[in-house]
This record gives sequence, structure tokens and C-alpha cells, in this order.
Amino acid sequence: MKKFATLFLGSALTALVAGTALAAATVPATVAAAPAATVASEPATVTTNQSVKIGYIDMSKIASETDKGKAVTVALKARSGKLRTKIEARQKQIEKQKTAIEAKIASLTPKQREAKAKEFQKKMEDYQKLVRASDLEMQELQEKLTTDLFNAVKKAASDYGKSHGYAAVVSKKDFLYQADTPEPKDLTEEISAILDQKQKSK
Repeated sequence: MKKFATLFLGSALTALVAGTALAAATVPATVAAAPAATVASEPATVTTNQSVKIGYIDMSKIASETDKGKAVTVALKARSGKLRTKIEARQKQIEKQKTAIEAKIASLTPKQREAKAKEFQKKMEDYQKLVRASDLEMQELQEKLTTDLFNAVKKAASDYGKSHGYAAVVSKKDFLYQADTPEPKDLTEEISAILDQKQKSK
């Protein structure tokens, strides 16, 4: 159960792409015309003009600093707390029953001991089922909430990227290498502002 509160922080929010593909750079070519007699001595002139804008987002900041990201964390912690309380209460019941059985085990007949053992075993099986069900519920809730957050970020990045001429917007941790030019721009604050605005308008 200790992992419930940290599940969200380790979720795989990766590879955020604003467009469907990198926009092809425009490369116009101009070849200077020359008289036939001077073509050999005057080389052709080719002019290239290439500009690609790429942005990136720090997903950890989105998760920890935006209203929507904080809401996901709060929801996960709240549900995790309720489930933990329920499990701990059940555990105390089992421990109490175990203590009661041990206190009078010597006075029980073999048949009574067997019956108590089966009863206790059933309680343990129910407890284990509760733990597994709680774990599954937390996993499903985490997946739903983080998927909703990812889709919201993806939509905001897509809209922003298209309206501001970006060829791609990716997750910061996906950068394994980047050349000096074009220099990618950190769009975390811009996307965070869009998410917060949408969250407040709900």
C-alpha cells in the first residue's frame, strides 16, 4: 500500500507530440540564368532557407505545478487514504480474533480448534482479496486520471504548436541529443497556463 501515494509520480507520461509529423522545411532553389557561352565559367547559385521550430514540455512540472496535475495527485492520495484505512481496520479485526483464539486455544476440543482454524483462514483470505482489489482499484484510477491529464496536455500542446508554427512539441526527457540550431524552446509555462485556464473554467 505504500506505493499508492507514489504511483502517479512514476507514471509514464512520455513522447508528447503536438503535430502528426515534422513539417517539411521549405527549400526554394534559384538557379541564375546565364548566356550559353558563359555557363561553364559562371557557377549556378542555390539559395536555401530552412527554419524548423521545436518546443518541449517538462511533464514533471506539469504534474506537480498545474491545477489539473495537482488535482490528479489529490484524488489519488484521497482514494489511497480511504482504502488504506479500510485495510488497516480489517487487519486489526484479524489480529483481535487471533489473540482471542490463542487465549482460549487450550480449552478447546480438537473439533473446535479445527472450526476456529477454518474460520480464521477464511478471514485471512477475505483480507487478502481486499488488499488485491484495493491495489487493482488504485491502478485503474491512476491510469484513468493520468491518461486524462496526458490527453489534456497533448491537446493544449497541439493547439499551441499549430497556432505558433511549431513543427513538434515533445517531452523534455525525450531529448537524447539536440544540435545547437534550431534551439528547442521550453513551452512548459505556456502549456501550464492553458491547462490552468481550462481547469478554472470548468
